[in-house]
Amino acid sequence: MLTNDSLLKKHIPTLISMWRKNKKQNPLSQKELAEVSAHLLSLQRGLTGKRTLVGDGYMENTSKLGAYLLYYWPVSYMQIYWAAKNCPEIQNLGGREINILDLGCGPGPAATSLCDQLLQNASTKISVTLVDYSSKAVDLAAQFFSADLKSIPTEKIVCDFQKGFPPLKKKYDIIVMSHALNELWKKSPDANQRRLDFLLSLSKNLSDGGILFLVEPALLETSRNLLSLRDRLIQNGFSLVSPCQKQADCPALKAGPNHTCHAEINWKPLEPILSISKNAGLDRESVKMTYFIFKKSPMDQTVPTESGAIQTKNTAVAGKIVSDGMLNKSGRVRFLMCDGKKRIAISAKKDDPRAKEIGFFNLKRYDSICVTNPEIRGDKENQAFGINPDTNLTVIPFA
Repeated sequence: MLTNDSLLKKHIPTLISMWRKNKKQNPLSQKELAEVSAHLLSLQRGLTGKRTLVGDGYMENTSKLGAYLLYYWPVSYMQIYWAAKNCPEIQNLGGREINILDLGCGPGPAATSLCDQLLQNASTKISVTLVDYSSKAVDLAAQFFSADLKSIPTEKIVCDFQKGFPPLKKKYDIIVMSHALNELWKKSPDANQRRLDFLLSLSKNLSDGGILFLVEPALLETSRNLLSLRDRLIQNGFSLVSPCQKQADCPALKAGPNHTCHAEINWKPLEPILSISKNAGLDRESVKMTYFIFKKSPMDQTVPTESGAIQTKNTAVAGKIVSDGMLNKSGRVRFLMCDGKKRIAISAKKDDPRAKEIGFFNLKRYDSICVTNPEIRGDKENQAFGINPDTNLTVIPFA
């Protein structure tokens, strides 16, 4: 569980004042809390299920904007924070001049999160281009940067991505698109092809070795659409660097139409996010997302131990945990692990002392693991492993 929210915490007063349209920084009143919570529930219902609010200009609605700024903005910020923190290729960008292009920026949570991390290196200099179809959203993002990140110059572009993109004047080291790709061509039968063409066209504005950072909701449809784009971007010359590094087709798509892959991080949100979610009856004990980070140029396929599958001598099986623990009828707790080529079941009796001793029952999604001397339970067609008294488990937790 990530508990260090200090970078986010400093932005909360600004978000509140942007909603109130004044500079008061006192906590939300009970009336304000009830108002935001009610509109949050409406917004949440419109962005899931039938997703009637997707691409519907909810940023233009003042009431819904309050729910977004005080709930979804912090959640989006933390999603980008976690994903970037677990990507050495992003962390290694610090200490030089960096251009960031934030597509579908909304009020700027993605670009803000990246800037906060990269500016931990005092030598880093950043410029940001904010792009959205909503002029209000772009103005809010620029207003936020002028309040909390005054040292960073920003450029504003308002355009409808589906109708064409204006020429860009420079190369970018990071192009980030957070929860926006799924809103494009959503009613088109060839939506994913259009999205791929859009990304490939924009990639011309990536610098050599530049980063393409895509985040989508962890819903079945949006997640699987991004998994499909993952494979097609690799086929078009991109190198995948996080959360996995294998350049093969995604095993989740091969596993069947109800399979997907997403990260889930436990989180105890700070105020007012905690009170708003409780008031709305929403569970915010964890944050979920599907994301991929690509590099434009070919890269060394050696997997870094900080973020990828552990590679050691005598490894029997290694990869990332891609499911929650599942208890079956025979009393075994099973996790699914992905080695980049296939999904493999690893299980143990729910009261197995060795499994408890080595931390098997504490595994979380996207933990990188290495299991040695496992019990062989499957066959060549359906690999499966178990925990026995000689099994060892090494874990690199997803932060």
